[in-house]
Amino acid sequence: MERCAGMLRSRERQVGLGDKFVKAGDSIERWWEVVHLMTAVDGILHARLAFHGKESELRTIAVPALLDDKYWRAATVQS
Repeated sequence: MERCAGMLRSRERQVGLGDKFVKAGDSIERWWEVVHLMTAVDGILHARLAFHGKESELRTIAVPALLDDKYWRAATVQS
């Protein structure tokens, strides 16, 4: 994996600021937006996500988990 200008590249998939994701099993109306990328103490890149419509609700998710379709899926929604 390679970090590049606020993005993570992993086998053709990338995570960048403004990207939107939906938790697996949730409806497309319940999406989260990447608002910050950071590397944790363990060296793993994490994304801070803000819930659409309630931006004060934040979650920090490891990028490998965010890219795992068992947990999250990329959303193509207009903000």
